[in-house]
Amino acid sequence: MGEHIFVQGREGQLDSLEEERFSSEEELQTLLATRPELLEGEQVNPGAPRRWIVVAREQGIAQAAGEGDWWAVDHLLVDQDAIPTLVEVKRGANPEIRRTVVGQILEYAAHAGLSWSADGMRRAFEDTARAGDRSPQEVLGELLQSDSEPDADAFWQKVATNLDAVRLRLLIVADDIPAPLKQIAEFLDTQMPNVEVRTVEIKRYRNHSMQILVPRVFGGSSKGSQTASVPKQRLTREVFLDEFPDKAAREAAIRLLDIAEDKGVVNWGQTSVVIKAQCSWRPFSIAWLHSPAKEGLGWYGTRDFTFGEAVTEYYPDLDANLRTALGQWTEQFRTDSFAEAVATKNITAWSIGHDEAVKHIDLLAERLAHVLTKLSSL
Repeated sequence: MGEHIFVQGREGQLDSLEEERFSSEEELQTLLATRPELLEGEQVNPGAPRRWIVVAREQGIAQAAGEGDWWAVDHLLVDQDAIPTLVEVKRGANPEIRRTVVGQILEYAAHAGLSWSADGMRRAFEDTARAGDRSPQEVLGELLQSDSEPDADAFWQKVATNLDAVRLRLLIVADDIPAPLKQIAEFLDTQMPNVEVRTVEIKRYRNHSMQILVPRVFGGSSKGSQTASVPKQRLTREVFLDEFPDKAAREAAIRLLDIAEDKGVVNWGQTSVVIKAQCSWRPFSIAWLHSPAKEGLGWYGTRDFTFGEAVTEYYPDLDANLRTALGQWTEQFRTDSFAEAVATKNITAWSIGHDEAVKHIDLLAERLAHVLTKLSSL
């Protein structure tokens, strides 16, 4: 026998509602697709409640770019800060709820940035909105609580930045969350600074005339409250350069930025700057600039001024000329005594301290200008 909830009416009578599990995962998935607010944004981020738009149900995920979908996440959402949110739904009675679902959603997250693009997510969202007889601009305006027409281009560019930085939220949803799953999710949340991990339990109580849905979010309250209390804004050129107290290092950063803005694309993140090369296939990240104010390591271990690439091993169908050009770009730094290899398997790159960058700025500027010009012609 499950729990009961008693509802007292105005006349003093009591109505009893008995806990009733969802009959299938599809039933719970369908409910969340139409009512994502059941994910209880206030509990996810106390003080700054999360709101969501539904990008798609059963959003496909490939193992590598250009391949067909290998998996599908139950729901792909995006919140008002443009953070992609992956939602995997299970019934509490499903034996996969204990451990299998954790590996499943982590595998999805690991391939999300390789499989998805902000442009593709935008198209999927617009199709979903129209399928619900809603204007995409109207739905986006509600998400952003905008009094005027929302800047959709800026929003989806922010989504691209978050994808590039692997800044994600993972939600495991069920009608009963077992204690071991809560513990695993809370552990993962503390170990991944850019990825939020939560479990969401949604209990249902019904009688002959009504139902009550009671969501409860477990884990991550400390990180969530920190995120909510100190919302980070994207950097600007002025703010970024002001973070260099040393004039020579600031001038080195200016020189690299000037070249990037002239010959490539500069993406301003919350704590760092990404320099991308334009080419016929897609823009490629080839450099990451961090100011002295940046604490710790950045995306995939980048720090200070980092030069390299993070794509060729994931795209077996990459154009041969592009692959060769990117390989030549990274190989230039391999024998530099002033460059230190980034110790992760996800990118091929070398970091150069600000002081060393000042000493070798002519060489770095020449290399950057050359590769941006070269890639733009391919």
